[in-house]
Amino acid sequence: MKKLFLYLIPILVLLMSCSKDDDAPTPVSKPPQGISTTAISQINGNSAVSGGNITTDGGAAITARGIIWSTVATPTIALTTKTSDGTGAGQFNSTMNGLAPGTLYYVRAYATNSVGTAYGDEKTFTTTAPPAEPNVYVAIQLQGSPNRALYWKNTSIVNLSDGARHAFAKSVFVNETGAYIAGEEHNASGVYVSKYWKDGQAINLSNGTKHAFASGIVVSGNNVYVSGSQETAGQRQAKYWVNGTEHNLTDGAKYAVANSIFVSGNDVYVAGNMNEPTERARYWKSGSEVLLSQTSGTVRSVANNICVNGSDVYVAGYQQFDAANGGKYIATVWKNGTPTLLGTSTNNSYATGVAVKNNNIYVAAYENEQGVNIARVWKNNTIMTNLSNGSIDAQTSSIFITAQEDVYVAGYSGNINSGIQAKYWKNGVSHTNNSGTYAWGIFVY
Repeated sequence: MKKLFLYLIPILVLLMSCSKDDDAPTPVSKPPQGISTTAISQINGNSAVSGGNITTDGGAAITARGIIWSTVATPTIALTTKTSDGTGAGQFNSTMNGLAPGTLYYVRAYATNSVGTAYGDEKTFTTTAPPAEPNVYVAIQLQGSPNRALYWKNTSIVNLSDGARHAFAKSVFVNETGAYIAGEEHNASGVYVSKYWKDGQAINLSNGTKHAFASGIVVSGNNVYVSGSQETAGQRQAKYWVNGTEHNLTDGAKYAVANSIFVSGNDVYVAGNMNEPTERARYWKSGSEVLLSQTSGTVRSVANNICVNGSDVYVAGYQQFDAANGGKYIATVWKNGTPTLLGTSTNNSYATGVAVKNNNIYVAAYENEQGVNIARVWKNNTIMTNLSNGSIDAQTSSIFITAQEDVYVAGYSGNINSGIQAKYWKNGVSHTNNSGTYAWGIFVY
């Protein structure tokens, strides 16, 4: 009997062991566990980067993962605004595209297995807002009896003169202290007085005894610089003013004008020309004259506009070839005194403005083709944009390039018969306020 009992003990142990295993519960799968949402990065106006990390799959294979975003809190995978970034646990990166600028978004990572979907913590971010549209200022002449000076600020029209006497607005400069417009206006004696207007308030530069004209304006620090000229005994004297104090560039013995001014550091650059006996383009650097070289065969040259980029000096204008035999005027840009022809030898063309941005040289000009002036922009000495289509005369007068290299050009179109209309072009698209005949200067701020 004892021996039988000893045989039964192992059998009982085995039976007990088998019974215990059969009673153990089957592990239950869960949705993915330990999901976190990656901090948002590389945010711009239309996209951003996030992602997630999944610690465990919950006991069932992860078949989908990614991120979801919405302008409403607690987004779910029911939305179409989500990414699909593979399968399985671990880290992943996601890019959100097609976002709206300046908008608050809510983001969560998600992971899905056969049991369900789990979400990570919610992150928020705001896409960058689009840059505010800059203000466009244009110096305008309204032709009439008499002519009126005004300027446009976007769609607003600001009158500078009251229409009682002839007045012209020729150039504009804007900074945080105000809008400055240079020009001239008749006094009670019918003499043109050179002046500038600051936010509509006139500051006279000449004394009104002889005609004086203002052509360009720039503000640097606390100083207001204006280029221009004043009549002498049968001639005209090129000069510039600093805070109303005049600086003569020529002695008045020969006809000379200053057409444009630019300030770089402590140096004042003024572009113009003087008759010797025909016009010869030049510029003055802090009063010292620099003659601009003329292309072989040239008999006349004119400097209309100047800008400085680093140590390089750029001047826009034109040269006339072999005038005695009907030679053409050809648009020209000078770099450090050396000329480059922009127009062709078969058409008259005139460069009116030059600007440099990111080492790109932009020139506003117009060229006569088959009797019609076509307004154009040259970039690095090659035609970049035709501003007009040749159906009606169009001429440029000045150019402004923004930091983003948007190209603004002031000018006008039409003729005496069809009517002349002041306008400006932004990246080739024409704009006008329908109040103005000639647009002479432009500044974007």
